[in-house]
Amino acid sequence: MKHSLTPSSTPLSARQGGFTLVELMVVITMVAILAMLAVPSWRAIQTRTAIRTLVNDYTSSLAFARSEAVRQNAPVTLCPSNNGTACTDSGVEAGWIVYIGLPAAANPPILQDTLPRALIRTAFAVNDVASRAVTYMPNGQARAMPANTLRICPADAIFDSFSRNIVINATTRVRIDSPNACQIP
Repeated sequence: MKHSLTPSSTPLSARQGGFTLVELMVVITMVAILAMLAVPSWRAIQTRTAIRTLVNDYTSSLAFARSEAVRQNAPVTLCPSNNGTACTDSGVEAGWIVYIGLPAAANPPILQDTLPRALIRTAFAVNDVASRAVTYMPNGQARAMPANTLRICPADAIFDSFSRNIVINATTRVRIDSPNACQIP
């Protein structure tokens, strides 16, 4: 019986495997196109998430400060802080603290220290230090303060429609607004 060599019966050492240069270039081109489509969407997701997280964390810190004032039977203050030890003249994106005591207290016991945030910028509508600090008294009521609005905008202007405002009235009732445009000058 005579054996004829057909492509399927060729020994493994004689066959060549792998991709052609054309096949490889087609795959690389497809990956590049998919990456170009995905990057803007990924940036939008990151920015939207950063803004939502800051809004949720800040409003949670306000509620925490109020409950701690009642629990500890002492004034509790929430204010922006970029050093984690005292109120500073910084944006909320640099972090904030919740501590026992009135504003400008020396070496207050810190209850909560929040880390800086990326991809966003913040500003208060009324930007003096007294208006940026929220203090709750032991009865759970806010210490006399003017109404203020914390404006939260993306660092990249193309995502301005993701902007949010945390409106804090004089009784510290909180409301979230969606202005659809950054209101930070």
